Amino acid sequence: MKFLVESSFKQVPTPEMLALIPAESAHGEMLDRQGVRLALYLAADQSRAWQIYQADSLAAVEQILASFPLHPYLQMSITPLADGPS
Repeated sequence: MKFLVESSFKQVPTPEMLALIPAESAHGEMLDRQGVRLALYLAADQSRAWQIYQADSLAAVEQILASFPLHPYLQMSITPLADGPS
C-alpha cells in the first residue's frame, strides 16, 4: 500500500536541527534504494516536504518515519493512497 506523508517543521529550525539534515538525507536515500520511499518532493522554499512510501500498514509507515533523525522536530500527516487504475 502507498502512503503520502506531508511534513513541516514544528518551529523555526535551530542550528542543531539543521545539523541533522545530512543524516536525514542519507537515511532517506537508503530508504529510496530499498524501495520503501518512492518519491520525495520539497517546496521551493523548503518549508514543506511530500513523500510517498510503500508499506504494509499505517503503523509500518509511522515506524519508518520515527527512524528519521529530524522526526521529533516535524509535524506530519499520513494519507493512505488508493491504487490507481491498472
